[in-house]
Parts: sequence; structure tokens; C-alpha cells
Amino acid sequence: MTISNLEEIECPNGHVFEAELLSAISVSDNPKLKNLLIDEEINLVSCPECGKVFYAECFILYHDSKNELIAFVYPLSFQNQAVQYKIKMRKEFELALENFEEKQKINYEPLMLFGIEDLVLLLLSEQDIEDEEAVLKCLASKLLLDTADIAPSLARKLKIPKILPFPRGGKKLEAKSLISGLRILIEHNSNLLHYVEFLKKISEHETIFEDIKDDIN
Repeated sequence: MTISNLEEIECPNGHVFEAELLSAISVSDNPKLKNLLIDEEINLVSCPECGKVFYAECFILYHDSKNELIAFVYPLSFQNQAVQYKIKMRKEFELALENFEEKQKINYEPLMLFGIEDLVLLLLSEQDIEDEEAVLKCLASKLLLDTADIAPSLARKLKIPKILPFPRGGKKLEAKSLISGLRILIEHNSNLLHYVEFLKKISEHETIFEDIKDDIN
């Protein structure tokens, strides 16, 4: 659910006024809000006294159910109270879960961020990964690769792409098969930097595969 509230704001020049600010963003309800946020057009206000245009910082709850992302974004100035706000976030998250129907239950952990810039950087990084995943999908048939998905929240936690390449007809539940698929992909296109980094990571630590194999589908 996307929610806005009337808030009292002080502009950089000291003028106090009220403005409508978004405090909860649901990308499922309004996908355009994601782009507005990335373009830094969310909660931009203009002071009626001096005309100064600025970002009005406030708490934002960001939810993208498709990508399994729920972020509690606190003002940057709260960062020195991170421990207290982590406890607060956990309590509020658990309270919110009690109001969900069983089929709507969220089974992934929330993120705590400080400052809207951290959320924007996260979204831009994931957008880069999604671009690389789109390239994999386009090349899969040509390179005789199958693809398999893992949960977006797990991919985010491990900092890897959520769409994985395997040689066609290979065994998907083997680390060596995944490494082989990654090598085939990167030999064809070495500009897929997130896949290059993942290949390096899993080649050095095959145990990473244990973290994802039960989630592959």
C-alpha cells in the first residue's frame, strides 16, 4: 500500500510549512514510483516562502513484492542510533506480519537503510543485474544453456544474480554444472560483470552452491 501524510517541514532557509510526503511506497500498486524514486523525484517539495526546492527527508517503507524487497528507510541523521532502530524495525515488521493473511505472508527479511540515497543505490545496482539477466535470457538458446531462478531475496543476500546458467541437459544441482554454465556465458560476453564476479566467487568457494541449491527452480 502506498501512503502519504501531511508533514511539517523546515526548508534550508528556516521557513516552516506543511507538505504531503510519501511514507510508504508499494511498487506493486504503482510501478512508476520506483523510477520516480531512482530519479530522485520522490518527496521533492518547494518552499512557499522562498521557492527553494529540496528533498524532504522522512521515514519511508519501501516494498517490492515481486523482487522480495522490503526496506525500512530511516533519515540519514538517525544512523548513529542504528542499534535502537534495528530493534524498532524488527518489532514493527513482526507487528505488520500479524495483519497479513496467510497467503500474503512475507517470508523474507526486511532491510534497514539510512538515507534515501542508500535505497537508490541498491535499486540501481539491482537494475544493472537485471540488465545482465536479460542478456543471459537472450543468449541462452544460442549458447545451449538452460536457466534456473533463485529467490530474489536470497540472491540479494548473497550478492549474486537471481537467474543462473547451466549447460543444456546438465545436472542443475551440481556446483560444477553451474560453474560450467557461467564459463560458457562469460566466454561469449565478458562484459557481464556480475556474472564474472559470481564465477570468481563460486570457483573459489564451491560451498556457496550449498546456500542456493535447495532454492533453485
